[in-house]
Amino acid sequence: MQNNLFFDLIPLVLFFAVYYITKNIFLATAVCIAASWGQVIFCKIKYKKITKNLWVSTILITVFGGLTVILHNRTFVMLKPTVLYWIIASSMLIGQLMGKNIIKLTLGKELKLPDSVWNKLNAAWGLFFIVLGALNLFIAFNFSEYMWVKFKVFGTLSLVMAFVIISGLFVYLTTKHTK
Repeated sequence: MQNNLFFDLIPLVLFFAVYYITKNIFLATAVCIAASWGQVIFCKIKYKKITKNLWVSTILITVFGGLTVILHNRTFVMLKPTVLYWIIASSMLIGQLMGKNIIKLTLGKELKLPDSVWNKLNAAWGLFFIVLGALNLFIAFNFSEYMWVKFKVFGTLSLVMAFVIISGLFVYLTTKHTK
């Protein structure tokens, strides 16, 4: 189940379900923290290994979510997605500058592409995550809590899926012309 999108979304789904039922962001955040640690324990028992992505996500929700619950301040949990997106973007863009293409490392076994295409994809995804982080901040601080929760759950997922489709079209069109 490691690197499984549905497994990775369990804490987010539980966060939304609890928030939707209770309208209590603090309770929803606490449930999300517990679900994230549940994933860590499950992966450790079942696979004897915990991915870096799961560790980073769990630590971020624990720190930012914990501050939200303890200080009773929703700002921290609203900042968490931006911090995560910007960590991802930084690792992609800095990695590329240092000769490590995260997208190629992730998908290189499934796809054979020229390095120029891998580099464009990696840079595009890095920039996408920077914009997504900025958009999260804009929504968090200019709209209601409920709108932010809906954006966090449905908006970001929709934007990521749209960017996956755009990336797929880019790969298809690029490789079609290079054959």
